[in-house]
Amino acid sequence: MATNIEIVNAAVTLIVKAAILAARFSGRARKRSLKRLASMDIDDKDKEIIFLRDKVYQQQIQITILQKGVEKKHTNKRYTLREKLFILCYMETFQVPRRRVTECLGIAKSTLYRWLHKIEEQQQPSTPPNKTPMEIASLIWDITKANVSWGRVRVSNQLALLNIFISGSTVRNILNQPKLPAGPKSSAKATKMEEEKARSIPAWYPNHVWSIDTTMVYCWGLWPIHICVVIDHFSRKVMAAVPLEGPKHSSISVTERVSKELWVLTRSSLLFEKLLL
Repeated sequence: MATNIEIVNAAVTLIVKAAILAARFSGRARKRSLKRLASMDIDDKDKEIIFLRDKVYQQQIQITILQKGVEKKHTNKRYTLREKLFILCYMETFQVPRRRVTECLGIAKSTLYRWLHKIEEQQQPSTPPNKTPMEIASLIWDITKANVSWGRVRVSNQLALLNIFISGSTVRNILNQPKLPAGPKSSAKATKMEEEKARSIPAWYPNHVWSIDTTMVYCWGLWPIHICVVIDHFSRKVMAAVPLEGPKHSSISVTERVSKELWVLTRSSLLFEKLLL
């Protein structure tokens, strides 16, 4: 339903614009015809009759517009779309300057400019032409999330390989925005998956990025034990698991025990590599 209303509004706007352009063209053609007639070698009386008829026709239309304006003031009614179009076509046909619209037709200049502004405003697209499309902005965000160490210039160069030419400053402005404009509504599950994907930490090879955290597990399902776990993000392998004395443990003791465990693990892996060699 909303799409049909937009189509109708766009069609009406195009019709009004076409009528105004046609009136402007007819006004220029009228002016050229009168100039050509004035330079022709005919009787002056015939020339005067033609010019007077044209002036009378112009004055009749002007009087009609003024009469409608007086009626509008008494009845406190607004001009209809047909009446507005009639006034605009009259001004274009007889080339009435906009600064003299109050003097000739009794219409305020602000009213005239408001009519013209509405016509131009409806023709303009809803989005400015220099705005980066949503698809490209999403692609920039995806590249940045997948490559957190890349700067704006490197992202711009990567887009250039895809024949998408975006300056580094535009990439910076897109990334500085708090978030992308809201698109179509998605389900809660898809939104949760996107948030988890945005929070993921990229790792490109084994032992590239590790994470350390404390948790609590139940030994034999009976009593709780607090442990400190180190995980490799690339392989998702547990690199070390050290039991703790309790929830209020010392960070220094945890660091020492984890370092010792990792040293033993690294030494054993080196010995294993030497045996393989």
